[in-house]
Order: sequence, then C-alpha cells, then structure tokens
Amino acid sequence: MSKILKTFLKSILLIIIGLFISSIIINILYYFDIVGNNVVKYLKMFLSITIFFISGFYIGRNSVSKGYINGIKLSIIMVILFIILGFIFNNIKVLRIVYYLIMTTCITFGAMIGISKNEG
Repeated sequence: MSKILKTFLKSILLIIIGLFISSIIINILYYFDIVGNNVVKYLKMFLSITIFFISGFYIGRNSVSKGYINGIKLSIIMVILFIILGFIFNNIKVLRIVYYLIMTTCITFGAMIGISKNEG
C-alpha cells in the first residue's frame, strides 16, 4: 500500500475514532448532568473542529508537498462519507452544509499548517 493511501486511511480513522470518543465523553457528561444542553452543543462543535484540524495537520505533516490539496481530498472523502451516512440514517438537513464547509475549512487549514511544520 502506498504511503499516501496509508496516511489518508489513518487520518480518516483518526477522525472517526476522535468523533466517537468525544461523543461518548459528551454523552457521559450530559447524562450525569455535569453540563447543560447549551454547553453540549458548543462542546460538540468545538471538539469536532479540533478533531478535523488535527487530522488535517496529520495529513499535511505527512505530505511531501501541497498539503492543502491533500487536506481538500481528505475533506471531500469525509463529506461524501457523512452524506452517505446521512442518507442511511435519514438525517439530511440544510444546516449540515454549513457543518461540511466548516469541516472542509478546518481540515484544509490544518493540512496547510501541517505541511509548513513538515521536517522533511
């Protein structure tokens, strides 16, 4: 398997595992009434943005050149994956487009910073 394909798969896995773990943590905090409903909304958005940025940084750091292109590729893959999951679970809304744009921006920006921090 090529290095870039492994990097993409690791980045996708990083996003999925990160979202899963943060979702579990947020749900536990909400279940035990540690955080309120409004805090949960902002916490979900903050953690999602952080996870997308970190995965973009990872793919940029492991890119040889043009990290933003790899970041855009990764974000397109993730948007397609989330759209497919949205159709499966019947959860397609117009507001999701904003979420996908934020996700694309975070991944691309993270990849741009990651490529600039690349040591080799």
